Amino acid sequence: MSGAGLSGHLPPADLAQHVLDGARTPWPAGMLDHIGRCASCRDRVRAFERVDAAGRGGLPPEPLVSPPARVWEAILAEVRAERTGPAADTRRRRSG
Repeated sequence: MSGAGLSGHLPPADLAQHVLDGARTPWPAGMLDHIGRCASCRDRVRAFERVDAAGRGGLPPEPLVSPPARVWEAILAEVRAERTGPAADTRRRRSG
């Protein structure tokens, strides 16, 4: 793992790798020192931790929200259009 990159921040790939490794790979002292001083890198680590937790099923599921009635109406209108449109007429002629 490398130190601070050209931008003065730790490379995102290094941060992500340490988050994914969890306790198996200790953070180098230099990285910990930088993260302690750099809000940007600290925020990036937190973001990677949230993604890691979500991927491992560690976050509570978000409640499903029913879509508004207009969404169901649009879906129904599209299905009806497919059933009664030109393609439906062609299918009826072939089968008849």
